[in-house]
Amino acid sequence: MKPLKLYFAALLALTLTAFSCDKEDDLEVQEATATLYWTGDYAVDGCGFVIYIDEKKYKPKNEGDIDAAFKKEEPMTVEVKYVLPGKQAEYVCGMARRQAESIIVLSVKEIK
Repeated sequence: MKPLKLYFAALLALTLTAFSCDKEDDLEVQEATATLYWTGDYAVDGCGFVIYIDEKKYKPKNEGDIDAAFKKEEPMTVEVKYVLPGKQAEYVCGMARRQAESIIVLSVKEIK
């Protein structure tokens, strides 16, 4: 009888986990004109991508999803769709530990 109870408890836990909602799914999608900076690869002491919206600095949580075509030395003016998870992003570049407000980039398009 004990293995059957354990089986049902595990099944219930798995079901609850599978149907729990992710807080990031409930965030409001926003759009803005922003400045996108490529500061270089982490491997060579760069800090990856940084985005400024209304003079506020954001660190993309999913910067690996930003196309490599945006890795340019000059800052770019872009149209960005994003969500703000309301958390600080901590990252290390060079020898320094840094923080900035995190952002999840959904799409980015250069404004010419």
